[in-house]
Amino acid sequence: MRERIRGVNLSGWFIPEPWVTPSLFAATGASNEIELQAALGSVTYTERVRRHYETFIGEYDFRRIAAIGLDAVRLLVPWYAFGAQAVSEKFVPVVDYIDRAMEWAHKYHLGVLIDLATVPGGQGNSSSSPSTPESSADWHSSTNGRHIVLDALERLAKRYGTSESLLGLELLDAPTMSVRAGILKRTDGIPSHYLRNFYRDAYELVHPHLAADKLIVFSDSGHPSAWRHFMNAPRYRNMCMDLHLFHYTDETAQDITSPRGLSRSIARNRRQIAAARQSGFPVIIGAWSGAAVFAAASLTPEGRSAFERVFIANQLASFSQTAGWFFQTWKTEKRLDAWDARIALGTLERAMLV
Repeated sequence: MRERIRGVNLSGWFIPEPWVTPSLFAATGASNEIELQAALGSVTYTERVRRHYETFIGEYDFRRIAAIGLDAVRLLVPWYAFGAQAVSEKFVPVVDYIDRAMEWAHKYHLGVLIDLATVPGGQGNSSSSPSTPESSADWHSSTNGRHIVLDALERLAKRYGTSESLLGLELLDAPTMSVRAGILKRTDGIPSHYLRNFYRDAYELVHPHLAADKLIVFSDSGHPSAWRHFMNAPRYRNMCMDLHLFHYTDETAQDITSPRGLSRSIARNRRQIAAARQSGFPVIIGAWSGAAVFAAASLTPEGRSAFERVFIANQLASFSQTAGWFFQTWKTEKRLDAWDARIALGTLERAMLV
């Protein structure tokens, strides 16, 4: 593992998202890839998506990522990375493009964390795409769905496990875990015992194919303290926990235009990181951004950018006890200030990225 990871997610490349590339979804009414395929038909969909894979990220982006002082990318790949065909859906394989990404990463001395970011039926949250016909809507309760995901992970490990540029393999992106919410109630999501068993089985499949220095990463699912004593036997090696830290949607989000709100947001980061480190695993921040609550109605665009810059700098300082981080995304078509690393990180001094 590198001494410290300073990276960026390549969101929206292999898993198209409307907020990253709205032009890809324009005039379709689709909000995800499966809806896009239904709206366009398989032939037009395939042509459009292939063109997107070819043009959205290229060698220039890898060169620029390295040039601004970053040293890694987090490559979000779908469960159908090697292709999948069904009666009504035909997914375009991305493995050839992953090969290109690995070559470019090697050329510009960037590490790559490959993250299996989708599963058939979704990872337990309400925004998940519908399932494919050959799998259950709840992949974790489907034998076939589970097999599909484990097979994809093993194939990724076999193909890239000894690559010099590979940092590691993330087993799932951010599955929503069901937790206790009172004496008799549990929140929606995937049962914790299922996730634990899945991670153990996935480890056994991918570990034999990974070089000794490669990480095997699992998500904290928003509950870092729930993983103490998990997979801590000596035979489990190079395990790492991933936290996603965002500050703009949930009930804990603070107005960062006030000193108190800013300090509370940063304190929340530190608490989450401390809880994760108590699990005994190295910790990485797999996704974070400059997005936050701005309560001041009179705030100018310039003022907002200034607050976002201060917020980003403070967040970077709060990550000092982690093994590294990945900003939410490298590029967005609309150049969204708080989400696009070219803007959010591109003007920072290199010393601030450490």
